[in-house]
Amino acid sequence: FIVRAVDEILKTEFELSQGLADTSKIKIKVPGQERKPVEKEVHKVQILDPAAGTGTFLAEVIKQINKKFEGQQGIWSQYVEDHLIPRINGFEILMASYAMAHLKLEMLLLSTGYKPQRDQRLRLYLTNSLEEYHPDTGTLFASWLSLEANEASHVKRDTPVMIVLGNPPYSVSSSNKGEWIQTLIKDYKKDLKEKKINLDDDYIKFLRYGQF
Repeated sequence: FIVRAVDEILKTEFELSQGLADTSKIKIKVPGQERKPVEKEVHKVQILDPAAGTGTFLAEVIKQINKKFEGQQGIWSQYVEDHLIPRINGFEILMASYAMAHLKLEMLLLSTGYKPQRDQRLRLYLTNSLEEYHPDTGTLFASWLSLEANEASHVKRDTPVMIVLGNPPYSVSSSNKGEWIQTLIKDYKKDLKEKKINLDDDYIKFLRYGQF
């Protein structure tokens, strides 16, 4: 329902007739060499699940878009590589869920008739959405984690995400107490004033992240 609702809102409120399948692009400024801004063209309808889990919501997004290509299988594979994979973004902190999400989405795409033409990884990264990027060094495994975090940071910093959806985790006493997310949560504290509401729950922090 949530995915179908997002598709409908894009059509009715944002006047994007293709909804989630939209292929329009916009130009943005991103840091280049020596941090000098350079212009880059990216898809307008960027989708992010910041708590992707095993990829359930992103899988439904793919299914919703695939419905629009019934009877047009000949152009589906090209569309996936040019206009779908570059727009589907996911963050997951648990290794097992991250691995399952990759497997689920790859198998789903293949089941739709998608035939890969070039080596292109899914934009699903092992990272904590509620933390800023910090490089890790040392072991080979740590270097791999650092690479994942670095790739995720490009999405966090440079991708103009238009749609944030998913099912954020609930935790009454959150372990995500970093300065970055705590600073964002302070905006809620200003609005609530004297009201006694627990703002330390992860699901509230993910809601705030979605508004960032």
